[in-house]
Amino acid sequence: MTLSRTGTGVEDRGGRAADTAGERPRISVAVMHHPLRGRSLTELVASCRPLDARVVMDPDPTGPPSPLRTAKLAWASVDPGATHHLVLQDDVTLCPGFAEQLTAAVAQRPDHALALYTNWNSPHNSYLVRCAAVAGQSWAPLGHHEWVPTLGLVLPAGAARELAAHLGRFPDDFRDDDELVVGFCAQKGYPVTASVPHLLEHGGGPSLAGNDAHGPRHATVPVGTATPPVEHWQRPGPRVFPPRSGTVGRPYAVELQDSRCAVRLLRPGAREPLEHPFGWDWTDWAGWTGADPARVRSDLHALEEPRDRDAVTSLSRPARTELGAAAWLLGHDVARTAWDRPPGPVRVRDRDEALRSWIRSGLAPLDAAGLGPGELEGTVEWARRALELGRRAGNEAGRPARDADGSTALSPGAGPDARVRKAVSEMAVREATVLSGAAPRPPATWALVHPCPWCGATPGANLPELAARHSGGGALSYLAAADAPDLTAPPGADNGAVLELLGCERPTVRGLLALAHGVRAHGPTWFRTRSTALLGLLSTTGADPSAPVPAGPVRPVPDGPARWVALLPRLARAEADWWDSPGSDRRSGKGILPVSFTSAAGVRGGAPSRFLTAHATSPALDALAHEYRRIRLDAVRGRL
Repeated sequence: MTLSRTGTGVEDRGGRAADTAGERPRISVAVMHHPLRGRSLTELVASCRPLDARVVMDPDPTGPPSPLRTAKLAWASVDPGATHHLVLQDDVTLCPGFAEQLTAAVAQRPDHALALYTNWNSPHNSYLVRCAAVAGQSWAPLGHHEWVPTLGLVLPAGAARELAAHLGRFPDDFRDDDELVVGFCAQKGYPVTASVPHLLEHGGGPSLAGNDAHGPRHATVPVGTATPPVEHWQRPGPRVFPPRSGTVGRPYAVELQDSRCAVRLLRPGAREPLEHPFGWDWTDWAGWTGADPARVRSDLHALEEPRDRDAVTSLSRPARTELGAAAWLLGHDVARTAWDRPPGPVRVRDRDEALRSWIRSGLAPLDAAGLGPGELEGTVEWARRALELGRRAGNEAGRPARDADGSTALSPGAGPDARVRKAVSEMAVREATVLSGAAPRPPATWALVHPCPWCGATPGANLPELAARHSGGGALSYLAAADAPDLTAPPGADNGAVLELLGCERPTVRGLLALAHGVRAHGPTWFRTRSTALLGLLSTTGADPSAPVPAGPVRPVPDGPARWVALLPRLARAEADWWDSPGSDRRSGKGILPVSFTSAAGVRGGAPSRFLTAHATSPALDALAHEYRRIRLDAVRGRL
């Protein structure tokens, strides 16, 4: 079979012109192999035929793990006369008809770094691929802000030789070749594009490169056995990700991790690690994407009607809400992005595979455990309905957004006195300062859970959910406060922390960033949420926010919202005395974590976080909460 294409030739930067216009690309193949993999490569090599795959052995198999060590040789092993070079890792499974699919794809993207795979939970690339799949595209532009997926990567032959020389400048103990590859592509101006669907899948077994911490590794849009016709690759597509309308103005991705939906902003100037666990919770920050959180909540509430509930079986309501929000935002994003309408029929299978892999990779084990094949397909249907509602909202661009929570802002001279409003403003700005800071690695934290005197939520009923969905990437370990050996002892070494919270409280994804900043500024630290500090003030007639949370049987707290409002200036002062003071001047006691929390009920319904306890509801407190969010949003926006 002869494939043809139109367009310009590919410059072989090794010194000759490799003009593939009107002719079939000539692709050489190298397979990086380590003997510890323990599998025969006969099947993989056979799957490449009629392409002739060359196996490149790790030159020092007993040395420290280093993909870079073998990559240097693999990228240099370009066959004479080849126009392009493919490097595969030895733990992949190729799609049926791989050589024909690959040749057709390379013919249409001859001057690109063509990735045949992206990992289903990579921070940005997986989301960009999902956007392309939902938009019906054959190509997903990835950009140069995340490592290039190197499980299967094609480069023009000259670029492959240049890359080999580039990699040779780095010592083997650098280890991660994918980070060096993206730097090379950015420097040389090669667009990085992923095929949709992916033409290979990751195999099982442990990682030899130390990547097991990433969890199971699978394709974002696996092709399976449903390979597309070769004409699929002849469809045009953008070289870079198309422009979006109405967003924060910087690249972002929507993530689903541990059954929590958040927005990841790309902030290269902030020196944030690419894989940090501190996304921006959709309930508070979906506006970064141009979406209205209230519209998301309303649409998801409509999906809970009996006529739509048949789409889901065992998935819990909190996980269903977070998954629905992620799918809704994905649909909204695709509608607000300037994708060209693809010619011919759209592969809805790719859309469904993108959602299916998101569900499988993004749900916490607690939520995924009950999803058998039937339940998984029902959950995919649920996500598909949420996605279409988001797409519909995106197509209605230009309509005025509704208020985030329906509350009424305070008018000048109305509501609480100036001291209270000043306290609320100071607390909002302090939280904004924390949230807009860079995201370092979260500290190991013991989270001590107290019974809630307001709603009766006990630790035992809430510890499983807290551990599964609110661990900060595994940094937080939850236990009942009554089971802690000594609540007066300082936290241990290793820059750890202790956090006291109530059984009904749920940390926000971004809010856990305060633990990292607190430990970095003050060393090993004991924190309390604002709710537990408020209980301390209530139990000591406003004297001590560090007083113990009432122990023993749960009992109602008689003080009403008016009393809570009156205590806000004292709470804000206690927060500032600890958080804003250097160690030498800081008063003893437990620090107040200066961030908002949500509640178990709030997570179920997608409610915004509350700067005070979720039980603090009254017209005055609701208005203060609205004003707090407005001040916090303005302050964060100014810092970004």
